Amino acid sequence: MVDIMNWSAWAIAGALALWMSVNLIRTNKAFSEDYLLSSEEGEIVDADVGETAARS
Repeated sequence: MVDIMNWSAWAIAGALALWMSVNLIRTNKAFSEDYLLSSEEGEIVDADVGETAARS
């Protein structure tokens, strides 16, 4: 039983590592290095509601 749990844990870890690697490659292809390293300051927009946060 412990062997099955051990192999399952390794399989899950491998799947997560593969998923993160694919996501890394897709993100690097979709956005430029300048965009990924920049930080935009300004209004905070709630994407779900479409409202902007009130500034204090």
